[in-house]
Amino acid sequence: MKKVLLFTLLFSLAAISDAAAQSSGTLSRDILISGDAELPADEEAVENAQDAARKLLDAKPQNLRQQNFPKLRRQRHSAAQSPIAAQANAAPFGLVWGATAEQIKTQGVELTPIEEKDYVNSFSAQRLPKSIADFDQVNLTFGEEDKLWRIIAYSTPQQDTPDASKVMRLYNIYSDLLAKKYGNAQEFFTPAEIEIQTQDERGRPAVIKERAPIGNPDFLSQLQSGTAVLYSTFDNKDVGAALAVNVDGDGKSYIVIDYKNLKILRNVEKQTLDAL
Repeated sequence: MKKVLLFTLLFSLAAISDAAAQSSGTLSRDILISGDAELPADEEAVENAQDAARKLLDAKPQNLRQQNFPKLRRQRHSAAQSPIAAQANAAPFGLVWGATAEQIKTQGVELTPIEEKDYVNSFSAQRLPKSIADFDQVNLTFGEEDKLWRIIAYSTPQQDTPDASKVMRLYNIYSDLLAKKYGNAQEFFTPAEIEIQTQDERGRPAVIKERAPIGNPDFLSQLQSGTAVLYSTFDNKDVGAALAVNVDGDGKSYIVIDYKNLKILRNVEKQTLDAL
């Protein structure tokens, strides 16, 4: 499993999350995250859902240029071939939110059980209905209720430049796409502090500290050490996504997209409250 810097902190949940965790073909903007979510009608519920999304997902979008679209692999299954594809709860990579592991297999997806802390009933998925060339690892979590509620995707690690220009290009591409699909884009950046040798007013040696910006000459090593952290969150009240930039121990950079179905989490919480 690739190491994700500070990702556990970014996605730590309140009680709702703990309960739920247990219980390239034709270019298309919507291929990454398919389907629209049903919005809560009550304004208070909407506000609470948005707060839950931000807590869960432990830059305003720029205009997309065509060359910035991700490269997509050819779809392996049509909607007519999949017995569950007609359901309304379309999820990333051609999957279906709330589907059981066996139903996902009927789409031709190969599931391999994996151990993942705090995420019960998790699998590594291969042969996805709508795969994306940038991502070489996708994990699914069904929980004890055997309902798909979490999808996490890792891009292929790559050798990068000291200023992390390659991974930042990838980050910006998917940030634009996720913002257009989900909305409510928020970027969070913790800069590294660097020391600058200078002189005081008397000409004596002095050191001042400055915050290093995104893309500075040492940005890659700062991301690797954790002195710099960059991620964004998105949500449409029923689905939340977090996009993070990471660097592994070999100095290779990659992005991670972590999706969680907030509607399923709220339903599980409600069922638990009803049983109390």
